[in-house]
Amino acid sequence: MGYINRFLLFLYALAVALAALGVIVLCLPVFPVPAILNETAFLLSRWETIASAALVFLISVHLVACSLTCGSQSGEKKAKKEPEAVVVHGASGEVRVAIPAVSSLAEKSASKVYGVENVEAKVEARRVTGEDGSSSSKVAVGLELAVAAGQNVAQISDAVHAAVSEQMNDVLGLADYSIDISIAEFAAKDAAKKSRVS
Repeated sequence: MGYINRFLLFLYALAVALAALGVIVLCLPVFPVPAILNETAFLLSRWETIASAALVFLISVHLVACSLTCGSQSGEKKAKKEPEAVVVHGASGEVRVAIPAVSSLAEKSASKVYGVENVEAKVEARRVTGEDGSSSSKVAVGLELAVAAGQNVAQISDAVHAAVSEQMNDVLGLADYSIDISIAEFAAKDAAKKSRVS
């Protein structure tokens, strides 16, 4: 719920509380009945009373609509954000691997390839249900590489793909994954002289 809706809800709750307090005061024998009826008749004949009632009605409708739509949107957001981990299956059952751990694994394996100077990984996981009813994760790995100047981009991309695929298969045991590689920049020639583990 946004700040405007919170403020409207505050005003609405305050108005309802004051109205309830007014009803309590009117029920007590504090004011004479003719005076109350006279003031009520005066208030009911004023256009300000109608405008106030219409405003309270509109705020009520808005808050009801907001409570219904905000609840469904938060549920949808929660459903979209649900897989905060990659689900893999071991002999003892389901294992959840945190997304940052998968990103770190992909970055480390890609950075070992000769010619790669820097790697940034973005991992997204979506829970899928198999035909046998078991759930697993469909993983999309996005890699942004900074490569050394003068290196063959296609060869580096193939080597990075192979290295990350090996880790996905051997370490995580994943079968359903995709790897998207993009070159973000070319490093300076001085950086290309650094030795790398192939």
